[in-house]
Amino acid sequence: MSHDLEINEAGEAQMFSAEGVVPWHGLGKVFEQDGLTSAEALVAAGQDWTVELVPTAQLIGVDEETGENIWDETPGDWSVQRSSDLRSVGKVKGRYNPLNNVDAFAFGDDILGLAEGAHWITGGCLKEGSLVWMMAKLPTAVHIGGFEDEAIQPYIMVSNSHDGSKAVEASVVTVRVVCNNTFTAALSGAKRTHKIRHTKNMAERMAEAKTAINVVDTYSAELRKTGDLLIGQSFSNGDFDKFLETLVPTKGLDAAPLTKAENKQEAIKVIWANKPDLQNIKNTKWGVLQAIIDYNDHSIVSRGDNKAEKRMSRILMPMTANIGHKALDLLTV
Repeated sequence: MSHDLEINEAGEAQMFSAEGVVPWHGLGKVFEQDGLTSAEALVAAGQDWTVELVPTAQLIGVDEETGENIWDETPGDWSVQRSSDLRSVGKVKGRYNPLNNVDAFAFGDDILGLAEGAHWITGGCLKEGSLVWMMAKLPTAVHIGGFEDEAIQPYIMVSNSHDGSKAVEASVVTVRVVCNNTFTAALSGAKRTHKIRHTKNMAERMAEAKTAINVVDTYSAELRKTGDLLIGQSFSNGDFDKFLETLVPTKGLDAAPLTKAENKQEAIKVIWANKPDLQNIKNTKWGVLQAIIDYNDHSIVSRGDNKAEKRMSRILMPMTANIGHKALDLLTV
């Protein structure tokens, strides 16, 4: 089964994971040390290549005298070609300015330089090299409600595309340590992602890094505030049933969608009622939110190929609000 991770000629996934942690799909290189430098990470993640723009062309015929193919270049269309194998990792138009991986993650190094103790712990190539990313673990955890076992570990993920689909971005990703639930929802007054402006000027680069660190700090503070609020509000079994019907409505549905909705409700109920790490917070709004996030992160089964990649995109890079985001909106009205 394809994971949409790039697989090299040796059959190895172009991804690495530090701290001795095996990636979710069991593929890629695993390192025992706490973290890697960006130079080491680029090699480990299979990102140690450059890109350049080459004109796109289509075959329009064969020269009758020489037998050589005749190509017609398409004006304004470019292929983003990488140096490692001369393969295209994207098709772009107009005045697109490609950014090499080493330059994209130099911004990440600038950010980590302002967060003492932060280090790269995972990264990889996705979508056949068109999307590259690395994630760094930040040094200080957030504790919800003052509880030691409600630790939320913040990470910063730097990502870049070579097909023009997204800019270089630094995004906050937070993980509930006890269960690996991933929190990526937007919070009131705190954005989660900063689009990095590409510049070679060091002063401007450091200004970009400081902005990204401010995004992390503001988001972490807002997450603590939101978590403290939710963990302090009780939630009965009856409250949960009403909430679940609002989150996953069943009334008025035809047979097939009704069965699907009922199955989703049941799966969430099982997590909420039985998961060991939720029992001490079960009857709080925070516990309910964690049950929904757990369902989104670990129980949804994607259709078709690339299931692991779809799971990662749903969790780390949501283009639209997922069920966890909807749950937070309902719990904080």
